[in-house]
Amino acid sequence: MKYSKKILSNGLTVIEVPSHDAESVVVDFFVKTGSRSESEKENGISHFLEHFLFKGTKKYPTAAAISSLIDSIGGEMNANTGKEHTQYYIKAAWQHLPIIFDVLTDMMQHPLLDEPELEREKGVIVEEINMYKDAPMYEIENVLEQSMWPKDALGRDIAGSKQTVTKFTREMFLDYINRHYQTPNIILGISGKYEAKKLRELIFSRWSKYPKKRFYGWEKSTDKQNASRMKVKFKETEQAHMSLGFKGFAYADKRNAAQAALSAILGGGMSSRLFTEVREKRGLAYYVRASGSPYQDTGVFNIGSGVKVDKIGEALEVILSELKKIKDETVLEQELRKAKEYIKGRTALAMEDNQVRLDWFLEREAFYTKIETPDEVLKKIEAVSALDVQKVARDLFQSKKMTLAVIGPYKNDKLFKKSLERF
Repeated sequence: MKYSKKILSNGLTVIEVPSHDAESVVVDFFVKTGSRSESEKENGISHFLEHFLFKGTKKYPTAAAISSLIDSIGGEMNANTGKEHTQYYIKAAWQHLPIIFDVLTDMMQHPLLDEPELEREKGVIVEEINMYKDAPMYEIENVLEQSMWPKDALGRDIAGSKQTVTKFTREMFLDYINRHYQTPNIILGISGKYEAKKLRELIFSRWSKYPKKRFYGWEKSTDKQNASRMKVKFKETEQAHMSLGFKGFAYADKRNAAQAALSAILGGGMSSRLFTEVREKRGLAYYVRASGSPYQDTGVFNIGSGVKVDKIGEALEVILSELKKIKDETVLEQELRKAKEYIKGRTALAMEDNQVRLDWFLEREAFYTKIETPDEVLKKIEAVSALDVQKVARDLFQSKKMTLAVIGPYKNDKLFKKSLERF
């Protein structure tokens, strides 16, 4: 898979991932800032700004002006916010590259940040927070990471809280943009079908003379966990949700290839160990999954499940038993081969989408020491041995690195305490 990278004199990085058999193009501005770059009183401002920039710019003064224009060309626009990034993108038929490039550029360079819109959007964001609080399947991840990093920005909810969001001012947004939305902290990505000459002209006309300014970074994790932790959040639910997390690996860690194989063996697909043991054999849960998520200085390996309220203790015991097993016994070559092929197949399917292709390169440019193509990463996974998987399992699955989060109709933690103590 071919890509190209260029850094303008003002620090803006441009990543191109052409695909000549496509009929669409996607333009994406990836900003290397998210909720862990916020102060405590700013919690949620990265996510709020993701909404706010679509509310009007100098050239497109209202949300309706932006949405009507994109609808008129059949385009799709969206954005997302994480702990360490925020991105804005529009996808359309390739002929409309100048339009979508212009809209997104104006959002980055000339947002209006209209105060009446700010006040209206506060209500929207609060309702979004309420929606996720009412959905334990999603809220459980927040409960887990708050418990894993209780005093760090990394542990805060990306959306913020009602208390922080309702106190945001226009001046706070201007200050945040000034600290983080600077060219050396932004990656411009383009993927799909486009005319290279036209793209260069667009970039030159709108970005070549844009000023270069200093940007601010993020707070490193300071949490020193040395014993297992547990957080049980009482909620009257028909299904209980639990998330078992272990402090894991940063982006640059060489163990990530083995961790990918480990997560596929434990929770990748309907024939994985956890799915088979927890759901198929015992009928304890609807979903059970395992995955590793890196950050720039740490990471989390997370096992999540939605289980029967009265069977959660048994489900936890089964999960912990499987973790012990994979630490104690090397996986068979046949199972390891299946995991590798699973990863290869899922990667191939995902890479058929221009947006996913672009995300791959944006993330690697932002957070890795160098950009590696999917083929290069898959070669590393292919080289993983059964002993590598076992070693990574032993590195990860330690009691002192473990945190359990539960949402359900439980008034104390007695049901779970003994299980954690025995691990």
